[in-house]
Amino acid sequence: MRTAQLGALVFTAFALVACGSQRTAAVAPRTAPPAGQAAALPALEPVNAVARHVGDFNVHVVSGSFRKRPALLTERVVAREDETWVIEYKLEDDEGARSLRIWSDPNGDVTRVAVLVDGEEQPGTLTDYETFMASASLAPDENVGLTASTKGTCMVGPSELDCETKNYRVMLGEQEANLGITESHAVPGVDLAGEITAPDGTVIYRAVLVEHGNAANAGDASFALGEP
Repeated sequence: MRTAQLGALVFTAFALVACGSQRTAAVAPRTAPPAGQAAALPALEPVNAVARHVGDFNVHVVSGSFRKRPALLTERVVAREDETWVIEYKLEDDEGARSLRIWSDPNGDVTRVAVLVDGEEQPGTLTDYETFMASASLAPDENVGLTASTKGTCMVGPSELDCETKNYRVMLGEQEANLGITESHAVPGVDLAGEITAPDGTVIYRAVLVEHGNAANAGDASFALGEP
C-alpha cells in the first residue's frame, strides 16, 4: 500500500473494527524474540504447520502516544526452509518504510535476522530487530490480572466474526494502565482488537487488524481494505 493512503486507511480502520456497540483496536501481532534474548522475551508459541502457510499475511494500523505518527505494520510468511519459517515485517508511515526478515525455528526462536534495503538482504543484528519492534509494538512490563471478559460479534472490514474481549490491569514501568484484547477463533493466533490506555483515557498504544489472508489463495476467507 502506498504511504500516501495511510491517513485514509487509519480513519477507515478505526471505523470498521468494532465489537458490539463499542469501538476498539488491536495490540500488535505476536512476534518472536531476537536470537540470544530468550530469557528476556518470550518466544512465539510453536505453530502447527497446518495452521501456517507461505503467503499468509496480516496488516495492522499502529498508533498511540508511544509513537509520533500512525503506521502500517505488515507481517508476511514468505517461505519455509525445512522446519524454519521465514517471516517478513514492513513498517510504513509518512516518513518512509523499513523492512526486515526473520528466520523462526519450530520452537518459535529467531535464528537469523536480515535488514531489507531495496528488496535486498543485508546482515541484521539484535539491535536492528529490537529497534524495529520497539517502533512497532509495546508490551506491558507486568500483567496484574484479568478484570473483565466479554463475548460478542466483531466487524472487521466486511467480515462479521464471533469474538471475545478480555481486559487486564497492567503496568508500564510504574504506570498503571488497562489492556484490552479482542480475539476470534476465525483468525487463530492474531489479535483482532485491543489497546493500552492510561487511567485518564489516553491511548498509549493501539493497533488495528485491517487485512488478513493468503496472497496465493484468491478464494480464501481473507478480508482486506486494500492492497497491502
